[in-house]
Amino acid sequence: MKWTVAEDAGFTRVAASGEVQTGPERDHTVKVDVKGLKPGHDYWYRFTAGSRTSPVGRARTLPTGAVDRLSLAFVTCSLYPNGWFNAYHHIGQSEMLDAVVELGDYIYEYGAGEDDYGMENGRKLGRIPEPPHDLVTLSDYRTRYAQYRRDPDLQAAHARAPWICVWDDHEVSNDTWKGGAENHHEKTQGAFVDRKAAALQAYFEWLPIREPEPGRPAEQIWRSFDFGDLASLTMLETRLTARSYQLEYSRPGDIPQIVYDARDPLAKTPVRDAAEAARIKAAAGPDGALPKPYVLGPDTAAIEAFVADPARTLMGPQQEAWLQQTLTRSAAARPWQVIGNEVVMGRCRAPRIEAFLGPERMRKLIDALPTSSRKRALGDIERLSFDQPYDLDGWDGYPAARARFDTMLERLAGNVIVVSGDSHAFWTNELRDAGGAKRLAVEFGTSSITSPTGGEEAGFQLGEVFMKQNREVTFCDQLAKGYIRLELTHAAATAEMIAVQIDRKPYEAKVLARWRLTPTQGPGAGELARLPAPA
Repeated sequence: MKWTVAEDAGFTRVAASGEVQTGPERDHTVKVDVKGLKPGHDYWYRFTAGSRTSPVGRARTLPTGAVDRLSLAFVTCSLYPNGWFNAYHHIGQSEMLDAVVELGDYIYEYGAGEDDYGMENGRKLGRIPEPPHDLVTLSDYRTRYAQYRRDPDLQAAHARAPWICVWDDHEVSNDTWKGGAENHHEKTQGAFVDRKAAALQAYFEWLPIREPEPGRPAEQIWRSFDFGDLASLTMLETRLTARSYQLEYSRPGDIPQIVYDARDPLAKTPVRDAAEAARIKAAAGPDGALPKPYVLGPDTAAIEAFVADPARTLMGPQQEAWLQQTLTRSAAARPWQVIGNEVVMGRCRAPRIEAFLGPERMRKLIDALPTSSRKRALGDIERLSFDQPYDLDGWDGYPAARARFDTMLERLAGNVIVVSGDSHAFWTNELRDAGGAKRLAVEFGTSSITSPTGGEEAGFQLGEVFMKQNREVTFCDQLAKGYIRLELTHAAATAEMIAVQIDRKPYEAKVLARWRLTPTQGPGAGELARLPAPA
């Protein structure tokens, strides 16, 4: 196979060319690491195999020296069956774009079963995952990547600009940690280490990321990119290298249950007397329900104690030390330090929906839900009615790791912008110190390309509850899907949250919210302002 890189779309000024071979040993994929290109330049490339020539792709090399502006698109969570990849198409039409930053969940491992994730829409749209079962083997993962890459909208986004990628969990299995995953079952799916190895091999074959360096574990993909004197982009790895086991609200036996007195449903009181709690449990009915006014609920004190263990980690000491060195080096040379982060960092408590809505609005909300959704919705609302961390899979499940990150920022004379994926929601979070007095950085969370949102499942704009009940949350939209465009200059950073329809073609796209951050001298974050969205 021949490859050609040119300085123009018509390929009249060829910059480099050559040949490369591939085969079944790497699923017939190819990668070329081209040397000798000019920094900060646009290039066009194509491949030729026999009489067939690929579509033309466009890339831009990293700049050096003085840089006036930088434009990045941040994407995450593309669930193939749940909708059209219109956000990728929208990115493909961008006039100004230096790179696409992929924050994980590029694919999902679920199958095409009746109740599999996204399949209600998948059947309507004819977007059926291949293979039709959970991914476990190397062949399974390869087949799923090949299906994704046949999608013309995803092809358009890849062809528009270079991609900078990290994985999250679904590239292997839901809620992965260093020793396993929520959606991995060794009795039926074999050893987790084998599944992980298959998943990573397919990832490195199909994604535009350099192969693991000799002697370095494949899991350690953290790395940093410098855009001249303007900004650095640092990509974290918080899944496979060092992540401690995370509690799961949905996993039986993970969350200890205790008895609560629910006379006031908005302020349930734990029954701490062991004999009294045992008496109440003994009086439970055949369905397990406790006599009124008592209910079972999560032992929030036990949860808080478990997650607060200082030995629990997301990055591990090696990556934490590297991150501190990288940020310090960047802050000495450029105003902006952008961090690509897999899971939401902002401190966020479970949304107490009934307390926010009140009894009357709550009743109307439940009545408006489809009958098939009411039981699940009531269960979720009850689970969230206790004062506890919202996302134990995110940084809230690792507060000691967040505290160590805060310490880095308290000493850093830079301007840190964290951009996060995973949550299927748009966020603007002001990351503060533990006491809440000082704003250390700003986090923008991007919603999903297609994956279902929390607001869809709740039946209303759940983001309003997060904003009302959490100090770090300045903005949250739990309904829209899309991506974030981040524009950086020496004078300001501008983030646009772009909402894109997924259920139709042609589609509509709009700027949902727009934010401007001004750099500051010394530790902490500068002024954050919401700007009017363009018409």
